[in-house]
Amino acid sequence: MYSAVKPLSKYLQVKSVRIYDGIFTLHAKVTCAILLAFTFLLSSKQYFGDPVVCISEIPQMDFVVSHCWTMGMYILDYEDAPSIANLSKEIQYGYSKQHYNQTLEKNLLNNALGLKNEHGRERIFLRYYQWVVPVLLLQSFIFYLPAFLWKKWEGGRLKHLCACLEDTLTLTEKSNKHLGRLASYFAQDHKESHLHYFASYTFCEILNFIISICNIKLLNVFLVNFWSHYIKALAAVPAYNWDEWNRITTRIFPKIAKCQILKFGGSGSLEYRDNLCLLPLNTLNEKIFVFLWFWFILMALLAALKLIYRCIFICNRGLRLQVLRAHTRFMSKATIKLAVSGYSCSDWFFLMRVSSNISPEQFSQLMRLICGKRSGNEKSASQSVDTS
Repeated sequence: MYSAVKPLSKYLQVKSVRIYDGIFTLHAKVTCAILLAFTFLLSSKQYFGDPVVCISEIPQMDFVVSHCWTMGMYILDYEDAPSIANLSKEIQYGYSKQHYNQTLEKNLLNNALGLKNEHGRERIFLRYYQWVVPVLLLQSFIFYLPAFLWKKWEGGRLKHLCACLEDTLTLTEKSNKHLGRLASYFAQDHKESHLHYFASYTFCEILNFIISICNIKLLNVFLVNFWSHYIKALAAVPAYNWDEWNRITTRIFPKIAKCQILKFGGSGSLEYRDNLCLLPLNTLNEKIFVFLWFWFILMALLAALKLIYRCIFICNRGLRLQVLRAHTRFMSKATIKLAVSGYSCSDWFFLMRVSSNISPEQFSQLMRLICGKRSGNEKSASQSVDTS
């Protein structure tokens, strides 16, 4: 099983230069890897067997399984049923022959024999399981989209600036020279390019939040009322009411279902054959989608909190200075204010992205160098004004 998901381990390796923050990495890269892992697991018959296993009087079992998989199986609408114990009985014996007097064309094309049984319960056809793997694969691509866009828009800029700065506690001669060049860069005016950098990253964060909400809606459409059903199921867990848990989850992911096949008899009359089918993968689907239920909600909350955080820091310059001071091991406020005097929010953001890729000691040294260069520029500017 590890060999099936081993390629994803390289995808999750920590890069030398980190262009995403923690929440962005969780949302775009970790979620994508989780969805791909689930896709591989559900596609591996070697570990979990066939998705459908049927018993039938028809000797051609390959045809029976293919027919039930293609045309769809069904269960009964047992929302108000007193217990699950009666479900298998109703699936096997609940339909009377008087409900099968329908046209031949409708029977063959829709596989919709007897929409109601004698107790008035409707059939619920199950066709979603044909789309579980494609939907998970689609979701993985959608979640990776912001990371893909940001990687293209970022263009290796942080890697170029932080390439020679190892995350170590000591400062080497090589790193000191590179810090000097980096300080010269931040002492210059790059407001336009930094604004484009900041706006692109913020757009990707907004896209993360939108994707989280859209995927929650997608699951609710794909698995009818998925979220409301699982809220009821989770409410039964604190009371240890596992019968209620099984009743609700089995309605979404039934483990046993019925399939009917129409054929012509020896005299040319229409006959039907009942087939009872097991869906082993629904045992795994139940666990996978419970995890995704929590994970998607967590990703949506984190993405929303990150947007609130971003708005607060855009509006509050004093808070930006405090965070910057914390990254410099509480350097004096005067030094920090001189170093970032005239900096916009986008300049501060780019400086913070650099700080996440170097050690605190190196970042403190960088701030001192920026302060020295900016104070030197101010002195030279004042001297030129006096001489003129």
